[in-house]
Amino acid sequence: MIQGHQALKDRLQGIWVIASLIGAALALRLVQLQIVDNVEYRMAAERNSSQIIYQTAPRGRIYDRDGDAIATNEPAFSLIYLPSKTKEKANLKPLAQELGRQLKKDPDEILARLEQAVQEDTAIRLAENLPPQTMFRLSELKTIYPGVDLIVEARRYYPYGRFASHLIGYMSRMDPRSWKRLKNDGYRVDSRIGRLGIESVFERELRGRDGGIRMQVDAQGRLKKELERIPWIAGSNIHLTIDRDIQKAADDALRTSKSGRGAAVVLDPGSGAILALSSAPDFDPNALLSTDPEAVKKTVADLPEFNNAISGTFSPGSMFKTIVGAAGLQTGRVDPKQTVYCPGYFYLGRKMFHCWVYHAKTGPRRHGAVDFLEALEHSCDVYFYTMGLKIGGPTIEKYERMFGLGQKTEIALRGEKSGHVFGPQTRAKAGRGWYDGDTVNLSIGQGELLVTPIQMAVVAAAIANGGTLWRPHYTDRIEYGQGRPDYQQQPEKLGQVELKPEVWDLIRQGMKLVVTGDGGTAHGANFPQLDVRGKTGTAQNSSGADHSWFMGYAGWPGKPPQIAFAVIVENGGESWEGGVPVAHKIIAAAFHLEESKPKPKPRLPKPLAEAPKLLPLPAGRAR
Repeated sequence: MIQGHQALKDRLQGIWVIASLIGAALALRLVQLQIVDNVEYRMAAERNSSQIIYQTAPRGRIYDRDGDAIATNEPAFSLIYLPSKTKEKANLKPLAQELGRQLKKDPDEILARLEQAVQEDTAIRLAENLPPQTMFRLSELKTIYPGVDLIVEARRYYPYGRFASHLIGYMSRMDPRSWKRLKNDGYRVDSRIGRLGIESVFERELRGRDGGIRMQVDAQGRLKKELERIPWIAGSNIHLTIDRDIQKAADDALRTSKSGRGAAVVLDPGSGAILALSSAPDFDPNALLSTDPEAVKKTVADLPEFNNAISGTFSPGSMFKTIVGAAGLQTGRVDPKQTVYCPGYFYLGRKMFHCWVYHAKTGPRRHGAVDFLEALEHSCDVYFYTMGLKIGGPTIEKYERMFGLGQKTEIALRGEKSGHVFGPQTRAKAGRGWYDGDTVNLSIGQGELLVTPIQMAVVAAAIANGGTLWRPHYTDRIEYGQGRPDYQQQPEKLGQVELKPEVWDLIRQGMKLVVTGDGGTAHGANFPQLDVRGKTGTAQNSSGADHSWFMGYAGWPGKPPQIAFAVIVENGGESWEGGVPVAHKIIAAAFHLEESKPKPKPRLPKPLAEAPKLLPLPAGRAR
C-alpha cells in the first residue's frame, strides 16, 4: 500500500516537472515574441503596410574638356501611382480617364500602366517633368483617388540642346525587351535608360543608385506617414576630350551646309583624342523628355539616330590620292619629278576616263604636264590613273589596309562600320576577277572602296604625326566617387605606317599646295597665320549630287599640328562648295580666329579652243 502511494506520488511529481518545463518553454517563447522578436515582427508588419516611393538618383554629369557640363540634371515633379493592398481595380478606369484628360494622353495607355502597377504590386510613374500649373491641378486628385501622389526627383537636362547629340545620345523609357534584360539589375519598369551615344555606352556608370521614401499606406493605398528615407547615390561623372568651341562650330557648319547632311570628326593628332564628332541632321535630346506626348511621338518618329561620322560609308574620292602617292613613292614606282601629260582624259584600251577638269561647265580643260606635287595640288586624275597602273592594284590595296581602311577604329560607340577595302585580294575572296579598269578607278578613290569619316580623320592624323594610327577616344576620365579611384584614359595605338621621311615630306608638301597653291582645290581652308594642309575629294553618287570631302590638319607654324580633321557634306557638290567651308569654320574655332573670305575655288586651266573628239565612255572622276 505504501509502495503504491509512493509510486503515485512519483508520477505526480513527474507530471509537475513536465508541466513546469512546458510552462517555462511557453514563457520563454512569449518573452521572445514580445521582446526579442518584437522589432523584426514590427518591421515585417510595417513592410506589409508600406510602399517605397522611389526617387530617381541624379544621373552622372557629362563635362567637356574645360569642365563645362553638357549633360546635367534639374529637379522635376513626377506623378506616381501606388496600388492598394486590396488589389481594387474599380477606380482604375475613371482615374485613367481623368489623367488622360489632364495629361493629354491616351486613357487606354494610362489604364494599361495602372493595371501593370497592380499586377507588379509596385509604384509607377505616370508622368514626369510636370510644369507647376499641371502639378497644382493634379494635386487635387490625391484627395479623390487613393494611390495618386506627386514627388520631386532629378531629371536629365542638356543645357546646349542639339550640341554633339549623336555623341552624347539621349534618354528614354525602357521598352519591354530592355525591361526583361535589366529588371534584375535594380531597374524598375518605368526607369529611363540611355539610348544612344555616351548615355547608352556608359549607362551603368551614369545611372547611380535610386533612393526613395518608405511611406505607410492604408489598404486603399493612401499615404499616411513617412517611415524612412533611403538616400540616393549620384552616378559617376564623365569628363570628355570634346572642345566645346570646335564641336559647336562643326555642328553649326554642317547644319547650315549646302545639303544640311554630313559629318565632321576632329582629332588631336598626338593622342587620338576626339575634339569634335558631329553628324547632321542632328536632334535635341531634351525634346524626348517633353511633357507633350504628341511632341515626343513626333520627335521619335523623325529622330535621325544614324551617326554619319562612324556609320556613314562613302567613296573617299581624291583624298585617297594621298595613300596612292604614299604607295608609289615608298615602293619607288613613282618618281616625284616625273611628269605626266594630262589632256583632260585618259584612254585604257578603247575606254576613256575623264579628268575632273574636263567636265568644267565653261568647256573642256586640261592640266598639261604635271609632276607629283602639281598633280596633288591640282588633283589631276590622269596623273593618278597613270601612276596607279604603275603601282598596281595589289600594292595599293596593301597600303589601304596599312592606313587602317577596311577596319573599325574601335571608337567606344555602337554602330561603327568598317567600310570596304577595294583591291585584287578582296575581289579574289569574293570569287571575282580584277582588271586594269578597276585599278584606274581605285587610283582616284572610286569603285567599291568605302570609308567612314572617322577613318579618314585617323588617316589625316597619321599624316600629321608621322604614321601613328591612334584609336579615337572621347573619354578623358571618369569620376567614380565613394572612394573608388578615377579612371584615366590613356592613348591607344592601333598601328603604324612606316614611310621614309622624304615620302612624308612630299605628301605634306602636296597637301600644303592644295590649300595655298594657285591651282589648289581648298583655298577656302587657308589662314595665312596658320600652317593648314589638306586634300579634297568629290565622291560620285549614283543617286544624286556628288558628296563633298575635305581632310587635313592645322597648327601654328613651326609647332606640331594641333588638329586633324575629316569633313563630308552629302550631296555637297564640288569640294570647295561643301566640305571646305565647314572645315574653314572648324579651323577658325580651334585657333580662335576670325573667319575670313578666301577665294571660293581654285584657278582652273583655260578652256580648250576646241574639244577633242573622244569616245563617249566616261567613267570615274574625282577631285
